[in-house]
Amino acid sequence: MITDLLLGAAAVAGERVRLEVLQQVVGLPPKDFLDALDALVRAGALVVTAGEAWFADESVRRDAEARLPLTDRADLHRRTAEAVDAPAEVQRHWSAAAAVTADPQERARLQLNLAKAAVRAGDLPAAHAAVGAAVATARTSQDLDLLADAAVTLEPIGQSAWDGDIHQWCTEALAAPRQSAQRKVRLRARQAQAAIYLGRWSEASTASSEALTQAETIHDDDLLVEALTARQLATSGPDDVDELTIAARRMIELGTSTGRAEIELRGRLWQVDALWYAGDLAAIAAETGRLASCAGRVSGPHGRWHVLLTRASLALARAEFEDAEALHDDALAGFRQIDHPAAHGAEVAFQLLLGHHRGHTENLLSPAAWQFGTDVRWDLSARLARAFVLVDAGRFDEAAAAYERCGRPESWQPMRAAELLMDAIAARVAAALGRTDDVRLFRARLEPRRGRYVVGGAGATNFLGPVELVLGACAAALGDWDAAAVDLQKAGALCRSIGAPGFAVEAACLLADVYERSGDPAQARALAAETLPLAKTLGMTPWVERLNHPTGPLSQREREVADLVAKGLSNREIAAALVISERTAQNHVQHILTKLGFANRAQVAAWVSKG
Repeated sequence: MITDLLLGAAAVAGERVRLEVLQQVVGLPPKDFLDALDALVRAGALVVTAGEAWFADESVRRDAEARLPLTDRADLHRRTAEAVDAPAEVQRHWSAAAAVTADPQERARLQLNLAKAAVRAGDLPAAHAAVGAAVATARTSQDLDLLADAAVTLEPIGQSAWDGDIHQWCTEALAAPRQSAQRKVRLRARQAQAAIYLGRWSEASTASSEALTQAETIHDDDLLVEALTARQLATSGPDDVDELTIAARRMIELGTSTGRAEIELRGRLWQVDALWYAGDLAAIAAETGRLASCAGRVSGPHGRWHVLLTRASLALARAEFEDAEALHDDALAGFRQIDHPAAHGAEVAFQLLLGHHRGHTENLLSPAAWQFGTDVRWDLSARLARAFVLVDAGRFDEAAAAYERCGRPESWQPMRAAELLMDAIAARVAAALGRTDDVRLFRARLEPRRGRYVVGGAGATNFLGPVELVLGACAAALGDWDAAAVDLQKAGALCRSIGAPGFAVEAACLLADVYERSGDPAQARALAAETLPLAKTLGMTPWVERLNHPTGPLSQREREVADLVAKGLSNREIAAALVISERTAQNHVQHILTKLGFANRAQVAAWVSKG
């Protein structure tokens, strides 16, 4: 009977169901649907108001659901999952459909739908478990099509276990015979994406190129999206901007032509990545409106997260610090609720950038902030970033210890998108610590990137100003005063032109140090006085302090050593006071004598007393 079908559908739907959803599930013409609904209301089984139906008695609903044969119940849950739009509800119905399905193959297919719904709902553990169960079924039954479909259900997220499983599943499926050309492209693209996050750069580059070439010959929009996504991840560094821009335009066109907002959103995020490398803050601001439009048409929390992070990063680059904090807190709140693994890293990265200009909190100076669980892939970047924070805070010995744990720079293998950011951060650390050999290395790496801005690509918009700012710091650390002045003047001009006043203050402060240390204190004082009001207005407390108290010809560390020399401490006592080796203390003292043109420690003491 029609009323029985309608009653069963309402029972499966849950406590409340919208009438349009209920009609879609049962598939009845409007008149038949309304007649059956009226009969159930008159019988007292259902209550209808404001476009929704629910059971007058919950026990009646449970009994109606229990009387349904398992096959009917599974079918109704499947239909309901396809009809509702709330991510959590979609997930619940796919889960229920899978739970009451006896056939292993059919259940596995339902689990793949469950996994997709769980991702949209933010339930990542459930998504991973569902795909894992489907893969186990595929292996047991040797169902190669099921294995291939399961392997590409999830996308990499930067978590070792998750990404490693995706890579393994794709590898297994690719090794199986008789895969279609379409499936091979999809598997190859997803394998490349996972390889990138797993640090297999060469494999990722080759696989993504092959996938894109093959996708071009098949003329399938979905395949092209997969291949472009893999290629974008593999080519997201500072030298890939032209290719990234082309990929972004193609992705946007695919999204708009197919009406799929999630595809357009990806393309616009790639376009923003390219604009960050170019330092075009005005264009990024214009693009955020388009991002927001896309995000509003995409289910789940990810679209809104990307919009908020982009706006927060833009506000931070413009030294709109309070707005940046509010936007970033809003973004993190959503991702903390779903326990997304990116949340902690995003929070630490943002606090590093904010603290660089406003002063670091004690929480960020603590080693605990830099723990990323058992995922060792992020150890190198965490150590470098912590050393950067410690240098900012004047804790040079702790910074040196963190930097030493990174190993030799020649051995580093950062993700392509992080190359420029890591080199820039490491260069600033090495310069502050007096590691001149490393400074020369980083300066050589950065030199070809003039005209770019220091960011982490692939959506990790960690903006640290123009490359010239870092090159100026490198030149100053090497005593190349003329080059340092030219680069820092250029950096300041670039920052002013794009509307990044915080970085303009930073460039001016470093330039004042260069003037002071190269023997032009009058020009240093004039520039400091000119810059100080803006630094105060922006609330850049550490930089205000530096502008008020220039270091003179000595670095910050050398000034500390000079102060201890003036107090009559020996090299051994200086080493103990600063927790450094006696050899390092001796080297610092020698550098001080050379820079000041003095012959003995007494002259250093006299110089300090006059300062």
